[in-house]
Amino acid sequence: MSVLTSIIALSGVLGFQGSAEPVSLGRVFTKNEKLAYSVTSSLNAQSRQRGLQTWIPSDYDMNYDFTEFVEEMKADGIAVLHYQRPVVHQIEGETFNSAPKETDEKVNMNFRLTISPINEILEAKDLNEKPAKAPKKTGSNVVLPYAKGKQGSLGGILSQFVGEMFRLSLFTGSFDSALDFAPKTPFDTVKVGETWKRTVGYQPQKLQGKGNKQAVQRLDYTFTYKGVVDSEGKKVYRVEGTLDFKSDLAEFINQLVGMKAEDTGLKKVPLSMKSTILFDLDMKTRHTILAQAKTESGFALYVTDYPDDPVEEENIKARTTLRLVGDRVIPPVVKKKN
Repeated sequence: MSVLTSIIALSGVLGFQGSAEPVSLGRVFTKNEKLAYSVTSSLNAQSRQRGLQTWIPSDYDMNYDFTEFVEEMKADGIAVLHYQRPVVHQIEGETFNSAPKETDEKVNMNFRLTISPINEILEAKDLNEKPAKAPKKTGSNVVLPYAKGKQGSLGGILSQFVGEMFRLSLFTGSFDSALDFAPKTPFDTVKVGETWKRTVGYQPQKLQGKGNKQAVQRLDYTFTYKGVVDSEGKKVYRVEGTLDFKSDLAEFINQLVGMKAEDTGLKKVPLSMKSTILFDLDMKTRHTILAQAKTESGFALYVTDYPDDPVEEENIKARTTLRLVGDRVIPPVVKKKN
């Protein structure tokens, strides 16, 4: 066999996977198409307070189904969708004081959404007569038992940002944090290895070139197009999203209230989050057919009275899976003439 023949044969086996040519990752909607998705998530937390050697575990699951029905197509591939998420099933794990608890929360999310091909929500209209009750947010009940001064306000600021991090860890809830319309893709075509960024939240971070000065800044995921891969027996476009965030909330809070650590009692509050999401996109429609997210996050609270021994710690590991379970075009109903 000649070298050229060998190369041709090998290229046929590998298919080159479309890696050399740029591809568009923009979604292709079809009028009257109905997509059905299932989302399952599991969060495992460990917490302990000063003086305890044993970590106290807690588990929390949040699962739901949702549908998208394409009611109308507009110019430039923009679609008008009817989005419905009727129920969120929640499971609180067993604790020392209580047995496992399961509840179905009727969130009744019922929206007409205008969606661009890059998964941006351009317009959202709540179709319920009354606002739907939001799903319970999973956060941290952080208190500052040893902090001096304005404990109430300081605890509120701390809980706000810690709770935001935990909310992002679970990838459920509102549209901005869920996987329902993800990944956000670029306008232009991409080649294997090309990256882009999308904002998912905000956290205090150091300003570049400003020493230790901090400000609330964008929290961005970095997305990378990985090429064509095999996923559950089907070739798909693979997109990977990553986030690696570390900060010290104590520096930000002390700066915000204009006080020193000796006055607030806050020595340091390291906060971290590391997350990876793998998206598998249909090569024809670029709908997400599978998304698998894995996150590790946590914080520790150090005060000036015990600068080397945290008075409270919490670590979280979370996994979320989104799966396309149904995709069909529903023929329009034709009214019969009398």
